[in-house]
Amino acid sequence: MHCNYRSLKLALQKILYAFACIHFISCNEMNNLSRPEIADNEPGTFITVKDGLKIFVYEYMPATDYNCTVFIISGITGINHHAEIELIELLANGENRVVVIHPRGTGYSEGKRGDILNFDNFINDYYEIITNDKNYNSNQHKVILFGHSMSTAILLAVADKLENIGGAILVNPPYLQKKAKGMSPSFQQYIKYACYMIFAKHKPIVNMVGDPALIVNEEDRRESEQRVNDSLLVKYFSMYVMLESKKIMDSMIDYAKNADYPLLLIYGAKDNIVDKKGLDMIFEFWKFEIKQYTIIENGTHGKSTVMHAKSVISDWIDERKNE
Repeated sequence: MHCNYRSLKLALQKILYAFACIHFISCNEMNNLSRPEIADNEPGTFITVKDGLKIFVYEYMPATDYNCTVFIISGITGINHHAEIELIELLANGENRVVVIHPRGTGYSEGKRGDILNFDNFINDYYEIITNDKNYNSNQHKVILFGHSMSTAILLAVADKLENIGGAILVNPPYLQKKAKGMSPSFQQYIKYACYMIFAKHKPIVNMVGDPALIVNEEDRRESEQRVNDSLLVKYFSMYVMLESKKIMDSMIDYAKNADYPLLLIYGAKDNIVDKKGLDMIFEFWKFEIKQYTIIENGTHGKSTVMHAKSVISDWIDERKNE
Protein backbone atom coordinates (compact mmCIF):
# COMPACT_ATOMS: atom_id res chain seq x y z
CA MET A 1 0.00 0.00 0.00
CA HIS A 2 2.85 2.35 0.88
CA CYS A 3 4.57 1.62 -2.44
CA ASN A 4 1.36 2.19 -4.36
CA TYR A 5 0.90 5.54 -2.59
CA ARG A 6 4.43 6.64 -3.50
CA SER A 7 3.91 5.57 -7.12
CA LEU A 8 0.63 7.46 -7.27
CA LYS A 9 2.27 10.53 -5.75
CA LEU A 10 5.10 10.45 -8.31
CA ALA A 11 2.62 10.00 -11.14
CA LEU A 12 0.59 12.99 -9.94
CA GLN A 13 3.75 15.08 -9.67
CA LYS A 14 4.69 14.22 -13.26
CA ILE A 15 1.20 15.09 -14.46
CA LEU A 16 1.27 18.42 -12.61
CA TYR A 17 4.73 19.14 -14.04
CA ALA A 18 3.49 18.36 -17.54
CA PHE A 19 0.47 20.64 -17.12
CA ALA A 20 2.72 23.39 -15.74
CA CYS A 21 5.04 23.08 -18.76
CA ILE A 22 2.11 23.08 -21.21
CA HIS A 23 0.63 26.16 -19.52
CA PHE A 24 4.01 27.90 -19.60
CA ILE A 25 4.47 27.08 -23.27
CA SER A 26 0.95 28.17 -24.23
CA CYS A 27 1.58 31.55 -22.59
CA ASN A 28 5.04 32.11 -24.03
CA GLU A 29 4.90 31.40 -27.76
CA MET A 30 6.89 34.01 -29.67
CA ASN A 31 5.20 35.80 -32.55
CA ASN A 32 7.03 36.56 -35.78
CA LEU A 33 6.17 39.49 -38.01
CA SER A 34 3.52 38.63 -40.60
CA ARG A 35 4.37 37.99 -44.23
CA PRO A 36 4.60 41.46 -45.83
CA GLU A 37 2.41 42.52 -48.73
CA ILE A 38 4.31 42.68 -52.00
CA ALA A 39 4.15 45.92 -53.97
CA ASP A 40 2.73 45.86 -57.49
CA ASN A 41 6.00 47.18 -58.90
CA GLU A 42 8.22 44.74 -56.96
CA PRO A 43 10.60 43.05 -59.44
CA GLY A 44 10.52 39.30 -59.12
CA THR A 45 8.22 36.36 -59.64
CA PHE A 46 6.54 33.52 -57.77
CA ILE A 47 7.31 29.89 -58.52
CA THR A 48 4.88 27.23 -57.31
CA VAL A 49 6.79 24.27 -55.87
CA LYS A 50 5.75 20.65 -55.56
CA ASP A 51 3.54 20.95 -52.48
CA GLY A 52 1.72 24.02 -53.85
CA LEU A 53 3.49 26.83 -51.96
CA LYS A 54 4.47 29.95 -53.89
CA ILE A 55 8.16 30.84 -53.52
CA PHE A 56 9.38 34.33 -54.38
CA VAL A 57 12.40 34.62 -56.68
CA TYR A 58 14.27 37.84 -57.47
CA GLU A 59 16.53 38.02 -60.52
CA TYR A 60 19.29 40.60 -60.96
CA MET A 61 20.36 40.93 -64.58
CA PRO A 62 23.60 42.56 -65.76
CA ALA A 63 23.48 45.18 -68.48
CA THR A 64 25.49 42.96 -70.85
CA ASP A 65 25.29 39.34 -71.93
CA TYR A 66 26.25 36.88 -69.20
CA ASN A 67 27.51 33.31 -69.01
CA CYS A 68 27.28 32.73 -65.26
CA THR A 69 24.37 32.58 -62.82
CA VAL A 70 25.02 32.94 -59.09
CA PHE A 71 22.34 31.61 -56.75
CA ILE A 72 22.38 33.17 -53.30
CA ILE A 73 21.37 30.43 -50.87
CA SER A 74 19.74 31.68 -47.67
CA GLY A 75 19.32 30.01 -44.30
CA ILE A 76 16.14 29.62 -42.28
CA THR A 77 15.93 33.33 -41.38
CA GLY A 78 15.64 34.30 -45.06
CA ILE A 79 17.06 37.25 -46.95
CA ASN A 80 16.07 40.83 -47.73
CA HIS A 81 17.23 41.32 -51.32
CA HIS A 82 16.74 45.09 -51.01
CA ALA A 83 19.06 45.31 -48.00
CA GLU A 84 21.56 42.97 -49.68
CA ILE A 85 21.87 44.90 -52.94
CA GLU A 86 25.55 45.59 -52.21
CA LEU A 87 26.21 41.85 -51.97
CA ILE A 88 24.15 41.18 -55.10
CA GLU A 89 26.05 43.78 -57.10
CA LEU A 90 29.36 42.40 -55.82
CA LEU A 91 28.47 38.90 -57.04
CA ALA A 92 27.09 40.26 -60.32
CA ASN A 93 30.26 42.27 -60.93
CA GLY A 94 28.57 43.86 -63.93
CA GLU A 95 28.57 40.60 -65.88
CA ASN A 96 26.88 37.81 -63.88
CA ARG A 97 23.20 37.05 -63.35
CA VAL A 98 22.30 36.75 -59.66
CA VAL A 99 19.22 34.91 -58.39
CA VAL A 100 17.86 35.38 -54.85
CA ILE A 101 15.29 32.93 -53.49
CA HIS A 102 13.13 33.74 -50.48
CA PRO A 103 12.92 30.37 -48.66
CA ARG A 104 9.47 29.12 -47.69
CA GLY A 105 8.14 30.82 -44.59
CA THR A 106 10.34 33.90 -45.12
CA GLY A 107 10.25 37.10 -47.16
CA TYR A 108 7.45 37.24 -49.71
CA SER A 109 7.21 33.45 -49.95
CA GLU A 110 4.30 31.51 -48.54
CA GLY A 111 4.62 29.19 -45.56
CA LYS A 112 4.35 29.40 -41.80
CA ARG A 113 6.81 31.80 -40.18
CA GLY A 114 9.26 29.99 -37.92
CA ASP A 115 8.21 26.40 -38.51
CA ILE A 116 8.09 23.72 -41.20
CA LEU A 117 6.24 20.44 -40.90
CA ASN A 118 8.86 18.64 -43.01
CA PHE A 119 12.31 20.24 -43.27
CA ASP A 120 13.09 18.25 -46.43
CA ASN A 121 10.72 20.61 -48.24
CA PHE A 122 13.01 23.54 -47.39
CA ILE A 123 15.91 21.85 -49.21
CA ASN A 124 13.77 20.51 -52.04
CA ASP A 125 12.45 24.00 -52.87
CA TYR A 126 15.99 25.10 -53.73
CA TYR A 127 16.63 21.91 -55.71
CA GLU A 128 13.41 22.30 -57.68
CA ILE A 129 13.92 25.99 -58.50
CA ILE A 130 17.60 25.62 -59.45
CA THR A 131 17.17 22.50 -61.62
CA ASN A 132 14.26 24.13 -63.47
CA ASP A 133 16.18 27.35 -64.05
CA LYS A 134 16.75 28.32 -67.67
CA ASN A 135 20.54 28.17 -67.28
CA TYR A 136 20.94 25.01 -65.18
CA ASN A 137 21.45 22.62 -68.11
CA SER A 138 23.04 25.14 -70.47
CA ASN A 139 26.53 24.34 -71.75
CA GLN A 140 27.16 28.06 -72.24
CA HIS A 141 26.51 29.02 -68.60
CA LYS A 142 28.06 28.22 -65.25
CA VAL A 143 25.96 27.83 -62.11
CA ILE A 144 27.62 29.05 -58.90
CA LEU A 145 26.13 28.76 -55.40
CA PHE A 146 26.88 31.37 -52.71
CA GLY A 147 26.27 30.96 -48.99
CA HIS A 148 27.21 32.88 -45.86
CA SER A 149 27.19 31.62 -42.26
CA MET A 150 24.42 29.08 -41.54
CA SER A 151 23.22 29.18 -45.14
CA THR A 152 26.47 27.43 -46.16
CA ALA A 153 25.12 24.24 -44.55
CA ILE A 154 21.88 24.60 -46.51
CA LEU A 155 23.97 25.19 -49.65
CA LEU A 156 25.91 21.96 -49.15
CA ALA A 157 22.70 19.98 -48.58
CA VAL A 158 21.22 21.41 -51.79
CA ALA A 159 24.42 20.95 -53.80
CA ASP A 160 24.58 17.31 -52.73
CA LYS A 161 21.43 16.76 -54.80
CA LEU A 162 22.58 18.69 -57.87
CA GLU A 163 24.58 17.41 -60.82
CA ASN A 164 25.57 20.54 -62.71
CA ILE A 165 27.41 22.98 -60.44
CA GLY A 166 30.26 25.20 -61.53
CA GLY A 167 31.36 25.87 -57.95
CA ALA A 168 30.41 26.97 -54.44
CA ILE A 169 31.44 30.00 -52.37
CA LEU A 170 31.27 29.39 -48.62
CA VAL A 171 31.77 32.35 -46.27
CA ASN A 172 32.25 31.68 -42.53
CA PRO A 173 30.57 28.23 -42.47
CA PRO A 174 29.70 27.43 -38.81
CA TYR A 175 30.69 23.77 -38.63
CA LEU A 176 32.44 24.53 -35.33
CA GLN A 177 31.36 27.53 -33.26
CA LYS A 178 32.66 29.68 -30.45
CA LYS A 179 30.56 30.69 -27.47
CA ALA A 180 29.53 34.18 -28.53
CA LYS A 181 28.18 36.81 -26.15
CA GLY A 182 24.73 37.92 -27.29
CA MET A 183 24.31 34.92 -29.59
CA SER A 184 24.68 31.78 -27.41
CA PRO A 185 21.68 30.61 -25.27
CA SER A 186 21.88 30.72 -21.46
CA PHE A 187 21.43 27.67 -19.23
CA GLN A 188 17.86 28.77 -18.44
CA GLN A 189 17.08 29.06 -22.14
CA TYR A 190 18.35 25.54 -22.76
CA ILE A 191 15.94 24.26 -20.08
CA LYS A 192 13.08 26.16 -21.69
CA TYR A 193 13.98 24.80 -25.13
CA ALA A 194 13.99 21.24 -23.76
CA CYS A 195 10.41 21.73 -22.50
CA TYR A 196 9.34 22.98 -25.90
CA MET A 197 10.99 20.04 -27.62
CA ILE A 198 8.96 17.64 -25.47
CA PHE A 199 5.59 19.39 -25.45
CA ALA A 200 5.49 21.83 -28.40
CA LYS A 201 8.30 21.21 -30.87
CA HIS A 202 6.54 23.10 -33.70
CA LYS A 203 5.96 26.35 -31.80
CA PRO A 204 8.44 29.17 -32.59
CA ILE A 205 10.51 29.98 -29.50
CA VAL A 206 14.23 30.24 -30.38
CA ASN A 207 15.50 33.75 -31.16
CA MET A 208 17.89 33.50 -34.11
CA VAL A 209 18.66 37.22 -34.14
CA GLY A 210 20.14 37.25 -30.64
CA ASP A 211 20.52 40.34 -28.51
CA PRO A 212 22.26 43.03 -30.59
CA ALA A 213 23.17 45.02 -27.46
CA LEU A 214 25.42 42.18 -26.27
CA ILE A 215 27.31 41.67 -29.55
CA VAL A 216 30.86 42.92 -29.11
CA ASN A 217 31.86 43.66 -32.70
CA GLU A 218 30.41 46.98 -33.85
CA GLU A 219 29.85 45.95 -37.48
CA ASP A 220 28.11 42.71 -36.52
CA ARG A 221 26.03 44.58 -33.93
CA ARG A 222 24.78 47.07 -36.54
CA GLU A 223 23.83 44.25 -38.89
CA SER A 224 21.96 42.48 -36.09
CA GLU A 225 20.11 45.68 -35.18
CA GLN A 226 19.01 46.11 -38.80
CA ARG A 227 17.64 42.56 -38.87
CA VAL A 228 15.54 42.77 -35.70
CA ASN A 229 12.49 44.49 -37.23
CA ASP A 230 12.95 43.45 -40.86
CA SER A 231 9.62 41.99 -42.01
CA LEU A 232 11.30 39.97 -44.76
CA LEU A 233 13.34 38.06 -42.18
CA VAL A 234 12.17 35.61 -39.52
CA LYS A 235 13.29 35.90 -35.91
CA TYR A 236 11.79 33.02 -33.90
CA PHE A 237 11.95 29.33 -34.79
CA SER A 238 10.54 26.08 -33.50
CA MET A 239 12.70 23.45 -31.87
CA TYR A 240 11.93 21.16 -34.80
CA VAL A 241 13.44 23.60 -37.29
CA MET A 242 16.43 24.24 -35.03
CA LEU A 243 17.21 20.55 -34.58
CA GLU A 244 16.81 19.79 -38.29
CA SER A 245 19.11 22.71 -39.10
CA LYS A 246 21.64 21.39 -36.59
CA LYS A 247 21.59 17.98 -38.29
CA ILE A 248 22.51 19.61 -41.59
CA MET A 249 25.26 21.68 -39.97
CA ASP A 250 26.68 18.53 -38.36
CA SER A 251 26.73 16.87 -41.81
CA MET A 252 28.91 19.52 -43.47
CA ILE A 253 32.02 17.35 -43.43
CA ASP A 254 30.10 14.45 -44.99
CA TYR A 255 28.90 16.79 -47.74
CA ALA A 256 32.49 18.04 -48.23
CA LYS A 257 33.72 14.48 -48.68
CA ASN A 258 31.16 14.02 -51.44
CA ALA A 259 31.59 17.43 -53.13
CA ASP A 260 32.59 17.05 -56.78
CA TYR A 261 32.69 20.76 -57.67
CA PRO A 262 35.18 23.64 -57.09
CA LEU A 263 35.27 25.45 -53.75
CA LEU A 264 36.07 28.98 -52.63
CA LEU A 265 36.24 28.98 -48.82
CA ILE A 266 36.46 32.36 -47.06
CA TYR A 267 36.99 33.08 -43.37
CA GLY A 268 36.96 36.39 -41.50
CA ALA A 269 39.81 36.29 -38.98
CA LYS A 270 37.82 38.48 -36.55
CA ASP A 271 34.78 36.20 -36.58
CA ASN A 272 33.57 35.88 -32.97
CA ILE A 273 31.06 33.12 -33.76
CA VAL A 274 32.72 30.65 -36.13
CA ASP A 275 35.78 28.62 -35.17
CA LYS A 276 38.41 28.51 -37.94
CA LYS A 277 39.15 24.85 -37.12
CA GLY A 278 35.83 23.93 -38.71
CA LEU A 279 36.82 25.59 -41.99
CA ASP A 280 40.18 23.83 -41.88
CA MET A 281 38.32 20.52 -41.70
CA ILE A 282 35.94 21.40 -44.53
CA PHE A 283 38.88 22.36 -46.76
CA GLU A 284 40.87 19.25 -45.83
CA PHE A 285 38.02 16.86 -46.59
CA TRP A 286 36.74 18.62 -49.72
CA LYS A 287 36.67 15.97 -52.44
CA PHE A 288 37.19 18.07 -55.58
CA GLU A 289 40.79 18.98 -56.31
CA ILE A 290 40.06 22.58 -57.33
CA LYS A 291 39.68 24.41 -54.03
CA GLN A 292 40.83 27.74 -52.60
CA TYR A 293 40.96 28.91 -48.98
CA THR A 294 41.20 32.65 -48.27
CA ILE A 295 41.44 34.33 -44.86
CA ILE A 296 40.30 37.96 -44.61
CA GLU A 297 42.30 39.52 -41.78
CA ASN A 298 39.83 42.33 -41.01
CA GLY A 299 36.73 40.27 -41.72
CA THR A 300 34.08 39.71 -39.03
CA HIS A 301 31.27 37.16 -39.01
CA GLY A 302 29.01 39.47 -40.98
CA LYS A 303 29.04 41.18 -44.34
CA SER A 304 32.44 42.84 -43.93
CA THR A 305 34.23 39.60 -44.76
CA VAL A 306 32.43 39.37 -48.09
CA MET A 307 33.06 43.02 -48.93
CA HIS A 308 36.79 42.72 -48.17
CA ALA A 309 36.93 39.59 -50.34
CA LYS A 310 35.41 41.27 -53.39
CA SER A 311 38.40 40.85 -55.70
CA VAL A 312 38.98 37.28 -54.53
CA ILE A 313 35.38 36.36 -55.29
CA SER A 314 35.26 38.05 -58.71
CA ASP A 315 38.58 36.49 -59.80
CA TRP A 316 37.47 33.05 -58.65
CA ILE A 317 34.15 33.30 -60.53
CA ASP A 318 35.99 34.43 -63.68
CA GLU A 319 38.23 31.35 -63.41
CA ARG A 320 35.20 29.07 -63.18
CA LYS A 321 33.62 30.70 -66.25
CA ASN A 322 36.77 30.07 -68.28
CA GLU A 323 37.15 26.40 -67.37
